Amino acid sequence: MEITIRVEQLNNVSIKNGRVRAGDGLHLDVLRIRRILAWGRRLYVAYETDKADYYRQFAEQPPPYAVELKHKVERYEVDICNKCRGLVEWDADEPFCPRGCHDHYDDWSYRTEVRERFLIEPPRVAEEVGQFVQKAFNVDAEFVASEFRNLAGGCRPQFKLTEVDFSLYEVNVVGLGIVENPTFECSDYDSSEIEKRCYDGRYIAVQIGMGTGLEVLLYRFEGEPDLSVMHQLHEEYAAKKREEEERRRRAEEEAQRRMEEKEKKWRDPAKVVEAIKAALPDWADGAVIVTRSIYGVYYYAYPVKRSRHGSGYYYSPEWRALNISVPDRFLERLADHVVMRNGKVLKVQKAETSGRYVALTV
Repeated sequence: MEITIRVEQLNNVSIKNGRVRAGDGLHLDVLRIRRILAWGRRLYVAYETDKADYYRQFAEQPPPYAVELKHKVERYEVDICNKCRGLVEWDADEPFCPRGCHDHYDDWSYRTEVRERFLIEPPRVAEEVGQFVQKAFNVDAEFVASEFRNLAGGCRPQFKLTEVDFSLYEVNVVGLGIVENPTFECSDYDSSEIEKRCYDGRYIAVQIGMGTGLEVLLYRFEGEPDLSVMHQLHEEYAAKKREEEERRRRAEEEAQRRMEEKEKKWRDPAKVVEAIKAALPDWADGAVIVTRSIYGVYYYAYPVKRSRHGSGYYYSPEWRALNISVPDRFLERLADHVVMRNGKVLKVQKAETSGRYVALTV
């Protein structure tokens, strides 16, 4: 019985006893893998098994326009340390064991083993997209050309495509459409000349993201294309975009609500004073609000001590500033003021600096 299952990993996976680990609790016999399909950067395997009940827990069917990938089993050689059985590495032409066995043992040696791994052969971009085009539009299609553009220049399409956003195996598709006589305007960033390129006839155009640029692939086709899949993918894209916009709108509203609550809370000077009092260390008599200019104006609350030699106060910039959550614009009203432990607020000015201490006079 053949069953299609979704796998977590399959490319470049070691083969042990003819099987590969394709996920948690999922091991596949490589000889029973019939086809590998890709959609949304996820892999699906058509697997022949007589234990369908067990594999049904991993069963998942990709859409009919998923692309098929080629695969192969590759043999390769590795050098194994005969002492610790770890992989041997090479420094120029000299083998060595990363665990130091070559230094610890006089009779150190290694052996060469032949191993196998399962590989997926990534298709060329035009081939990968072409598979999708033929399945999704239900036509025979032939790749004709591609035009690329990025910030440095390139060829800009002079036509609109239906917006989509989905991935195949390695390709991300962002636009689809049927275009008649597609035209491109091509230029370089260091030139003012514009060259027009036009392709005669009707084409299926596919726009894909390529690194920092966009590429449009053109496919000549026969027959009348079925546009239902394109419309479906556009609706899925539009629904996802609406959800993201709604999520962003709710996040902005929540941020605005919190800001308004904070504004309302700290607009009351008494609340600011209470927050400063609550943050005072036990040894402090109060806190002074000072201004610092570091790429802008910021306000800090430092603990102060009453002077034993007069009616003033003193603090040290080396003392740790109070950890309070009052925004600067509300602390600004208390700049050059001392908030006493009893809640009294006193206007002060700096008198003199003695060593690491700053004297304040009322």
